Amino acid sequence: MIEFEHVSKTYATANFASLNDVSFTVEAGDLVVLIGTSGCGKTTALKLINRLVEPTSGRVLVDGQDVAQQEPVQLRRRIGYVIQQIGLMPHMTVAQNVGLVPRLLNWSESRRQARVSELLELVGLPPDTYHNRYPRELSGGQQQRVGVARALASDPTIVLMDEPFGAVDPITRHGLQLEMRKIQSTVRKTIVFVTHDIAEAFLLGDRIGVMRAGQLLQLATPEELLRQPADDYVAQFVGADGPWRKLEFLRVSDVASPLRCTAAPDWAFAHALQMMEQYAVDHLLVVRQDSQLLGHVWQENLRARRDSGTLADALLPTHTIPAATSLREALARLTREHDMLLAVNDETGRLTGTISTNNLLTLFSEFSRVEPASHE
Repeated sequence: MIEFEHVSKTYATANFASLNDVSFTVEAGDLVVLIGTSGCGKTTALKLINRLVEPTSGRVLVDGQDVAQQEPVQLRRRIGYVIQQIGLMPHMTVAQNVGLVPRLLNWSESRRQARVSELLELVGLPPDTYHNRYPRELSGGQQQRVGVARALASDPTIVLMDEPFGAVDPITRHGLQLEMRKIQSTVRKTIVFVTHDIAEAFLLGDRIGVMRAGQLLQLATPEELLRQPADDYVAQFVGADGPWRKLEFLRVSDVASPLRCTAAPDWAFAHALQMMEQYAVDHLLVVRQDSQLLGHVWQENLRARRDSGTLADALLPTHTIPAATSLREALARLTREHDMLLAVNDETGRLTGTISTNNLLTLFSEFSRVEPASHE
């Protein structure tokens, strides 16, 4: 856990505070994105965590301990750090770059090599191919992947990322963002990620902190930011292009209905209707014993049928959609495929919920009339 307690930072050569009485908490395992225009204080906040910058007042705590009371070098070796310029050692191979901090921590050679191979696999760089290459032999995107692997090498609980994908082209950047989401779902580190790209913030962040002129205006989930922005500045910053833009920022996982119950194809209509009432849902996904999705049924359709039968007789086809898909793409899929409902699966393919046309149209309507939250 990371805690900022009334932290301010003023530089002697500046006429304003880079940070002004900032307080917030990053829970263990969360990815928090700090976003704002240049000079808003987001990078200063990041550097306060590993003591590259010292606060003028206030405290920064890591796992309950004030970082000001910790030896800087030892502190930094326990915190992963990824920067836009990457900073790979040009005279070292990929393996040597990734294994640099474990070597400084006196890991054994066998443990270090095993960790390097594990991390190269994790970031999508097969060890057999990339182990002995030098940074000059890699593309910008590959170098950034090595930078991420190096930050994870000592298995730190905290990773700081300062605009790590800002120097690569848009296509490579999007690929790195998706890879970052995949990595975080696997390793669940506590990550503070700085960016000026609002789309990147919404794609990656569990929570997003909007900063302006040294102040943290709001720290909230992507959905909360769009539904209840703290003020006009936040509302404009996160949704200046209107409701359709907001649908692009949010993911299916942000608004999907959780999977409370699934049905078997041999269930009778009456039993299925009873279960819908019990779980307060208007539809059920129908799966086989091996969890393979067969289709879905709607409550109103079962009630309208005069015959008796099993759900196998009333199945409607069901397409699936990854939880990480944007809501705008989800709406396009529903419209394109003439579906009323899509089953949602996570990165492992496991069914986690559903999303329907009605859900999205209701959400779109809410976004069309959203107003900044009242502070009365």
